[in-house]
Amino acid sequence: MKVNPKSVEYNSIEEVLNFVRIYDAGNMLRFLNAIEDNSGNILVKEEVQVKESALTRLKEIKGQYNPEFKIKLTKELTGQIQDKLAEKIVQQLKQTDKKFLKFMYEENKFNYKGIIRNGINNKKHLLALFKVYESNPPFFKHICELGLLALGIVLIPDALKYKMLRRYSFLGGIFMDIARVSGDHWNRPFPDDTEKTRIAKQCANFMQKLDLPEFVCSAASNHVPLGLQDNVEVVTAGPKKSDRENPDETFFSELMVDDGESDSTPDDDEDAGLPDKSEDVLRELLTDSLKIARYIHTVSSFTHDKEYVMEELVYFLAYNTSRGYFNEVLANPLVNLFKQFEENVKRMRKLAEVEMQCLHPPAAWAYPKPKASQVLCKNKVWDCPNIVQGWDIHVISSQEAFGWVGSSLNADHYPKCKLEEELDSLPEIEPKKAEKK
Repeated sequence: MKVNPKSVEYNSIEEVLNFVRIYDAGNMLRFLNAIEDNSGNILVKEEVQVKESALTRLKEIKGQYNPEFKIKLTKELTGQIQDKLAEKIVQQLKQTDKKFLKFMYEENKFNYKGIIRNGINNKKHLLALFKVYESNPPFFKHICELGLLALGIVLIPDALKYKMLRRYSFLGGIFMDIARVSGDHWNRPFPDDTEKTRIAKQCANFMQKLDLPEFVCSAASNHVPLGLQDNVEVVTAGPKKSDRENPDETFFSELMVDDGESDSTPDDDEDAGLPDKSEDVLRELLTDSLKIARYIHTVSSFTHDKEYVMEELVYFLAYNTSRGYFNEVLANPLVNLFKQFEENVKRMRKLAEVEMQCLHPPAAWAYPKPKASQVLCKNKVWDCPNIVQGWDIHVISSQEAFGWVGSSLNADHYPKCKLEEELDSLPEIEPKKAEKK
């Protein structure tokens, strides 16, 4: 696959059909080149809408034509790719194994989906992310999590309502590792501060070539906190010379060509328009949001004790904030959210202990999670001595404990379980504070 400002190029009809399916592009497809059979007869003309029947025919006669497909990137099709990639980024909140990231977005009330969609309206930014998604899905998930963390960090504080800050924090997060796409070093911790700093600066330099604003690139270049205690056991020796990470910018070389068209499309989200603070103020806040995002991602990704990583992280985040490594305006609200998350985790463990007392496991289900007040029999074992007859529980909609590991509960009638009495000894979860109007 090749991606440039004018087209997406594939070398098989199967890839074209897959593109159409993933991006719902059936009525938007046009080829910049005519598709000719081996005798020179035109099968599909250039610059005309390609019908589904034509694609089906091309699949049937595979081998009888030159399989070179240059899909034209019209504004309509580019907008469709933008919609679908924004959906993929948001979907990472469900797919990630980082429970706190899920919790962070469950708790906020901002239209983060709109911020994400409109944040990738620049054509060069969009196509860079598109190529990463198509070519390296695991790395795409990695940078999505960095972008979501950076955005979530600036969504939490009530005091931060600076125009465009949320968008730029998201862009800084999702692009600050972008040049590492070709290798596998991103999937393990940095060996030392020197390597962290070197790679950060190389990625930031490449971000400039993707036309990200200077203050965003500067934040990415300087976001590494030197000497920070992250409580992660990593190899202290430097990398071998042959294993030294060298980001490969040629992965995006086809995107560096100027197509002479507008790079972005109008948007209407709350962050639209020019920043209402100086670039110096934004640079400082962005640097700190990326610094905290990197810290949370590193600790939660590479710590050995995954089960208790969040309990440890809340203390180390508070500790490093007190030492001056993190901006208190950003970090303190995050610490408070961590503490709430920690209490929820403790309660979920207690709920699991109650469920484990089930006589026919895994039938007992504390409902609704995490603030369970009842226990029902998910498998409807009616002859179990723990069933409370005549007090069935009606679940009116499918339940999934968002942010937690566990199966879903379908809407239905379920028998009540006597284990509900055990819930009285569980600690209560503090109610959320009412939002200021």
